[in-house]
Parts: sequence; structure tokens; C-alpha cells
Amino acid sequence: MILGVGVDILAISRIGAIVRRGSKYTERFARRILCQKENAHYSAQIANCGAAEQTRYLATRWCVKEAVYKAAYPHQKLRWSDVHVFKEGPKLAARIAWAPELAHARAHVSISHDHGLLISYAIVEV
Repeated sequence: MILGVGVDILAISRIGAIVRRGSKYTERFARRILCQKENAHYSAQIANCGAAEQTRYLATRWCVKEAVYKAAYPHQKLRWSDVHVFKEGPKLAARIAWAPELAHARAHVSISHDHGLLISYAIVEV
């Protein structure tokens, strides 16, 4: 059964503006929106890359997490750290720290980007 559907669209330039402000702002933003595993990956492999790679990584996570949040609400109000976005083969996937009553719920995500926009869809099923 589908519990919820969420969608988010993001102008990638919004995240790019944070990255261009400098590493202090980028690191603070990353700590705020990334879960522990994502932050470790970001610090080890992405933080020292160029601005374009940092922007892509952070924008993708922001957009997917927003869509998952919208799909899960009002059944569960998620925090940024409750959603772990990762690569599963060629696709993105999301692992969610669900409340006990939603322990068997699954999230399916899809993203697309074009002309500076990123869109993410999420479906939560139980």
C-alpha cells in the first residue's frame, strides 16, 4: 500500500550559492542536512573536489530528502539525519530511520535534472 508520494524541485544554483560562499558555510550546511554516513563520505571524498561536484552532491541529497519528507508526512515527521541517500548500482536509494510502527516501510526515489533544475520523486510504501 502506498503511504505517500512526495516531489521536490530545486534550482541547483541555490546550493551553488552556498558552496561559492566558502568552505565554512558549505561545511555547516553539509553537517545540517547530511546523515552521519553521508557526512563521512562527503568529508572523505567530496569536500576536496571542485565546487561543481560539491554542489551536485549536496543538491541531490537536499532534493531527495525533501521529497522523502513530503511522502512520509504526516505519518512520520523526519529529520535530515533520518534519511540516508546512497548509490545502489546506477540508481539512488534512500534508507530511512522509521518509527517502530513504520518499520516495514520502504522509500523509492527517482531524480532528474535539466537546465539547472533538479527534481526528485519519492514514494513511501508499507
